[in-house]
Parts: sequence; C-alpha cells; structure tokens
Amino acid sequence: MGLESQATSFIIRPKPSTANPFLRPRVRRVMAAPSALVLKCEACGAEVPHRVLRGKIGGRDEIVFEGTVKCPNCGRVSTVVTREPKPIEIPLIVSWLDKSERTSLEFSPEENVTVGEALDLGDSRIEVTAVEANGRRVPAARAKEVATVWAKRIDRVRVKFSVNKGNRTVPHEVLAAPDEEFEIGEIVDLGRDRAVVHHIRTSQRTVHYGRVRADEIVRMYGRVVRERISR
Repeated sequence: MGLESQATSFIIRPKPSTANPFLRPRVRRVMAAPSALVLKCEACGAEVPHRVLRGKIGGRDEIVFEGTVKCPNCGRVSTVVTREPKPIEIPLIVSWLDKSERTSLEFSPEENVTVGEALDLGDSRIEVTAVEANGRRVPAARAKEVATVWAKRIDRVRVKFSVNKGNRTVPHEVLAAPDEEFEIGEIVDLGRDRAVVHHIRTSQRTVHYGRVRADEIVRMYGRVVRERISR
C-alpha cells in the first residue's frame, strides 16, 4: 500500500526550512597575513597584486604588514612594509521578515558607507537602507563618521501564496532565494498540506504557464493537492 498524488506529473518542491535564519553578530577575526598585496613594483613599474611569500601582521594603532612579496610581472622578490588604519566596528540593525536584530560590522575608517550598497554579513547578504551620521540620516558617509547603519537581508525573499482549500482561501508564505523560480503546475510543500501552483501574479502581468523568479512575484495562487491511498 502506498500514497499516490492525483497529479503525479507535478513537480514537488520541498518544504522550506523552519529554522530561524536570523543573522548572528559577526565574530571578530584574528588578523592573518594576506595572500597577496596590490603594490607598484620598483623594478618594472607595474601596479599589480604581488604574491606574499612570507610575512606577519602587527601594530597597535594601525595594521602593519612586514614581509616578502613577489611581482607576477617581472618576478622580482622584495621586502615591504605596509600600513593601513585598523577597521572600526559600526552598530548595525538588520531587518528580516518581521524582526530586527542589532549587531555590528567592520569598516575601514575612510571607507564610504552608502545607502543601497550590498554587503556580506556572515553567510548572509544585506542591503544598506539607511545611514546615520552627525545626528541625521544621510545617503552616504565615511565610516568613521557613521553612528548607525540600517540594512535588510536580501538573500531570501518572502513569496505570498494564496491556497484554495474547498470553500475558503488560506494565505501562506514561502521563503526562497531571490533568483529561485516557481513554475506553474509544481507542487509546493507547506508542511501539513501541499499545494499546486495555478497562476502567478507579478507587478506587470498574470502568468498561467512557465516560470517566474521569486523576487518578481507579487502573489501565487493554487489549491491543495489531495492524496489518495492506492492498493
């Protein structure tokens, strides 16, 4: 005895993970020598990434690298000392679904923080939505002037899905990657129920066949798929 769907040709999409994907604060990293440095070679004059053969990082008020590098253009090996400001931590408020979390992110003091730019935070991707500097919201500012950054997570989107269950329609939400595609006729696992996608509405049209990216979907429509026991 087994279970058989009434429409076995449908595509079945696994149930989305229910684990809390909310972001965690970035862990401070131990400074390690870089694998390459962009330098101007004194021999050939080329400004290119030089391979670091050996070296170490030190310094209290700034990051100091001392080591030996090799120019990929002419092959010259030389000893260098470079200095750059230590990164600073800026308070960061990240929005995800209906929650917000306070954490922080490291920037170089002279680095520009700009509304609309995408940044990596751990395993997640975020977009800056607001920057506060000198007591007001600004479109951009140098990191050393920034008091707080607001951002939203953009590596996952929430897809609204209206599902018909007999004489009523129940709203659901499906989490997906922005470039993930939903196809007319596929089955989406909603936990206790599974539903087949009938049509998809975007901001410009209603789709009755084919596929649509998750970040283009305004709402999906479908019905519950009933399963029957076959003997």
